[in-house]
Parts: sequence; structure tokens; C-alpha cells
Amino acid sequence: MLDVRRLRVLCAVADHTTLSAAAESLSYTPSAVSQQIVALEREIGVRVLHRGPRGVRLTATGQLLVDQTRPILATLKAAEASVAAVIGLSAGRLQLASFATAGATILPRAIADFRERHPDVAITLIQADPDAAMAALRAGDVDLIITADAEQRPNDAIEVVTLLEDPLCAVLPSAHPLANRAQLALEELASETWVDVPTTSEARRLLLRACGQAGFIPRVAFESDEYETVQQLVAAGVGVALIPRLALRTAVPGVTLVPLTVPVVREVMAAVHAPQFRAPAANAMIRILREIAATDPV
Repeated sequence: MLDVRRLRVLCAVADHTTLSAAAESLSYTPSAVSQQIVALEREIGVRVLHRGPRGVRLTATGQLLVDQTRPILATLKAAEASVAAVIGLSAGRLQLASFATAGATILPRAIADFRERHPDVAITLIQADPDAAMAALRAGDVDLIITADAEQRPNDAIEVVTLLEDPLCAVLPSAHPLANRAQLALEELASETWVDVPTTSEARRLLLRACGQAGFIPRVAFESDEYETVQQLVAAGVGVALIPRLALRTAVPGVTLVPLTVPVVREVMAAVHAPQFRAPAANAMIRILREIAATDPV
């Protein structure tokens, strides 16, 4: 494969007709330019310059190389500019994935802040459960995910950054005997019927773990993918629930939120590629997410 640096030197010689002028344009010494040309001629096996007392001129082979090289150098220059723009966040894209409650609370403000600071970076968001989001990140389909699944074990190519702690609250029908309590112990709900999100979700794993630590297995009779529906079922009096604060910013009428005496907390995290594989825009988004988490705690 031809050495691009030597071809660049040849084009400079063609532009300036003398080795010294070409050297000055490249910030090289004349001897360095001469060495590059000699190395190029050795590499291809033919001369590229006629050398004379009044300077140099291209051979037919040299002219052919220059004609073929100029578009390549222009493409390389454009590529260098594009990379610099991505690094400088004046171009590029950022692809995000998030679980639903973060996508409805933390991310809208983060995306708005990001677009205000970096308007030339295209940003997209998809909703995905933690398992699907992590799979997309590992496959390189997204650049950053928001997850709350402590059960996942990222590999060395993935880095996890904790953003905030999201406490869970007991959600009771407003007429429930315990609804007027300032706090309650989770074991006080051991005999209740429960409403929850599906069994495959991170939230269900957290509920089972917390209830297990409190000494019981919750009897889940009603399921829904949507926390608002879970709250509506609780409001109707069919059961109780344990819901993260992030999902309770729009509490429905007819329910009462009661903190637990022994807090149950899930960590909300950003997961990104390791630094050597990471899109520059992902670092900027992590900074914004941390700012929001610090100034707007759950």
C-alpha cells in the first residue's frame, strides 16, 4: 500500500516545483522532502520526478500519482474535519435508550439541555427495558442507556455511572387503615393483595427481594406494564403496591404514598461504552445527567 505521507509530499512538490518550496509549505526540511520522494520511488520502482538545474518536474508516472492522489487527500481532509467536529461536539449523533420512568422524568430535561448546548449533534431516544437496553449497548446500537437493573453485570467494555437513588414508596388506597401512617414497615403489608409490574421486570425482582428480606412473599394478583395503571388499580381498592418515586411524580387521585421505615432503594444508572470506545457526545450527556440528578433529587 502506498504511503499517504509520501504522496502528500509529491503533491506539494508538484504545486511548488522545487523541493525547498515544497519543504517550506509542509514545514519540512528540503532533505526530508528529498528522502520522502526517494522512498516513494523505491516503493513503486520507478521515478516520479525529473531533477534538473532549474528545479524538478513530474514524470508521467508522477503526474498520474498526483492526479489520483489529490481526491484522496481531499477526502482525508474532510474525514479529519468530520472527526474533529464530532470530538468538538459540532457534529455527530447520540443514541439513547431508557426504561419508561426515567424516559418520562429525567431524560426530557437532559435532552433539552443537551440540545441547547450542542445543537449540531443529532440525538435519538428509544424506550427499552433494562435487559434489552443493555443488549443494544453491547451490540453498539446505542451510545448510552439509563438503567436501574442492579442484577446486570456489564463486561469490561461497559462502564456504569450511578446517577441517583430512587426510593420506593408503599402505595395504598386512601381508605386503607394504614394510609394515615407517617411510615410503615413492609412486613405490615404481608397479608395484602399486591399490584405490580410484570414478573420479568427489574421492579418485580426488587419487590421480591425487599419482601423476602421482610420475611414474606408478596401475593401479586394484578399486573400492568404501566405504573399509572398500577396506581389506578390501587385506587380502586384491589390491592397495594410498591412503586419508585420516579414513577410517582404524577400520583393519581385515591391513593396515598407512605414511606417505609426501612428504605427500599433502587439505583438509577447510566451505562456507556468504556472510554476507548465511547462517543464524545456520551460524556457530555453524562455530565448533564449528573447535574440534573444533583439539583433535582427524587
